[in-house]
Amino acid sequence: MARIVIATKKLLCDTICLYWELIKIMVPVMILVRLCVEFGVIEVIGRVISPVMQLVGLPGEMGFVWVTAMVVNIYGGAAALITLLPQHPLTIAQATVLGSMILIAHSLPIEQRVAQKAGAGILFTTSLRIICALGYAMLLSVLYGGIEQFQQPAEVVFLSIHSAPQNWLPWALSSIKSLISIFWIILALLFGLKILDVLKITPLIAKGLSPFLRIMGIGEKATTMTMAGVLLGLSYGGALILKEARSGSLSDKDIF
Repeated sequence: MARIVIATKKLLCDTICLYWELIKIMVPVMILVRLCVEFGVIEVIGRVISPVMQLVGLPGEMGFVWVTAMVVNIYGGAAALITLLPQHPLTIAQATVLGSMILIAHSLPIEQRVAQKAGAGILFTTSLRIICALGYAMLLSVLYGGIEQFQQPAEVVFLSIHSAPQNWLPWALSSIKSLISIFWIILALLFGLKILDVLKITPLIAKGLSPFLRIMGIGEKATTMTMAGVLLGLSYGGALILKEARSGSLSDKDIF
């Protein structure tokens, strides 16, 4: 019983710490985006980046979300999306395209610095991520454009963004509800990761992925580093990734 109490306390502490880190990122971004909406900056950025976003079937305003995710991180992009989505709704297909772009290219200043320290070329890998994000998004856009499924409006179930409040007070209340919902999402995710750790499922996942990693040219010794990147991301798993890269046991090919 005591172990359960201790584990629960640790889970809550970890959740609160991570939640606070996200709040410090998301709240300023949400306020900044709201100000940009008020002063028409989003529309200007949308017109500038519209030609690129049209290639992937997205409204130009969503370019602001992607740029925010690339410069800040995924959570900054999410904050921008939460603020913009009521005014610029997306279909499920479009939301999938945008989410895919963000997953491939995000947190570039931090993550590419980690990649550079690990031995990968920063200019090449940065360009590769952006090009792959656009290429994959274009492929998805063409695929979804040829089918009737996923064309209904996208709804973020756990977030209060179904209306577009014009005044600051309703917007603030709606944003607070969204941020509270995110706390419970983080708690559930950390609980799930803890279960995977306790049940020793993570090594099984790594073992199951090893054939695919070999096809990609990633050796067995780089599995730990790869799983750190997959599960934690370069930002949070950077320390482990750098440790593995500097150990001397990995080839230049594995690091790249």
